[in-house]
Amino acid sequence: MKRWMIWIALGALVVLTVWKLASNKRIVQERVYRHDKSAPVHVGVDTVRQALLGEGTRYSGTVEATHDGRVMAEVPGRVVALDVKEGEWVERGAVIARLDGELLRLQLEAAQVQVGGLEKDHARYTILAKADAVQAVQLEKTDVALEAARIQRDNLKEQLRRTTIVAPFSGQVVQLLVEVGTVLAPSMPVAQLTDHRAMELVLLVPASDRGRFRIGDALTVAASGTRSLVGTVSSVGDRGDGAHNFAVRIALASSTDDAIRPGMSASVQAPRKGEVPGAVIPANALIGSTLQPEVYVVQDGIAQRRTIVTTATSGGLVAVAEGLKPGDIVVTSGFISLADGMPVRYR
Repeated sequence: MKRWMIWIALGALVVLTVWKLASNKRIVQERVYRHDKSAPVHVGVDTVRQALLGEGTRYSGTVEATHDGRVMAEVPGRVVALDVKEGEWVERGAVIARLDGELLRLQLEAAQVQVGGLEKDHARYTILAKADAVQAVQLEKTDVALEAARIQRDNLKEQLRRTTIVAPFSGQVVQLLVEVGTVLAPSMPVAQLTDHRAMELVLLVPASDRGRFRIGDALTVAASGTRSLVGTVSSVGDRGDGAHNFAVRIALASSTDDAIRPGMSASVQAPRKGEVPGAVIPANALIGSTLQPEVYVVQDGIAQRRTIVTTATSGGLVAVAEGLKPGDIVVTSGFISLADGMPVRYR
């Protein structure tokens, strides 16, 4: 009897163990992540641009902000408040500093009182002149005095408005050149403002090479320690400096990784005669082997795997001879869950 009870207990234990293992397997399977193939994959993208990646003559220059300048005081006064800090981004019209305008306010009040008195005199003399009670010359003198008083009042209003110093354009406060208590004269600098969202490379090229650059040419710009960018020649100087060099300005494509900043050195290759700009892409857009490079092209929100033919490589950029055209959108990151024909999402 006892032996049968032992066998029954062992059988129940085996059944319980099997049931528990099956239950654990089901729970684990439920917790395993399964990718929804219909859900868009988040990827990083870049646009195929047109540029030259040849080995022409290289020129070095300095990166400058398109909008860069000092904010100046327009009226004299003592700084009573600074509304920004160095490194802060400000929008156009934002207050940079405030000057003491108490004396101007008192002068404005006096001018307004004077205008009010002259307006009353003018109204009275107008009535008397119509009745021939005063000479017309008296009314004319009142007219002149009233006009002069109004001009003085408006002048004081404008001076008082200019005691509030504002940003002439949106940018970053690179340097504050005053502090609270500083007494300013007109045209004294208050702050250095730079808008690094739009930058350009400034080259000084000899007269013999000036003809290598044409407005609208797309060139590859390489900055120290950063990936290459595509720039477009925006202007070619018509007048040389004392060393007979001409200024060439190359507008840089916007950079979102803070890699390029004003004051950095950069270089560019001038196109050789007969060279034609072609499609270029970032090297991190390539997948597959070097013998058969491929990319993912985004069309109508769908990633399409495409074989391309590449030629030159320079500074993180790859020239494409076949398979892509300027304006195409290629995937540069997020390849792990990506496959041909899958929907994608990007910003």
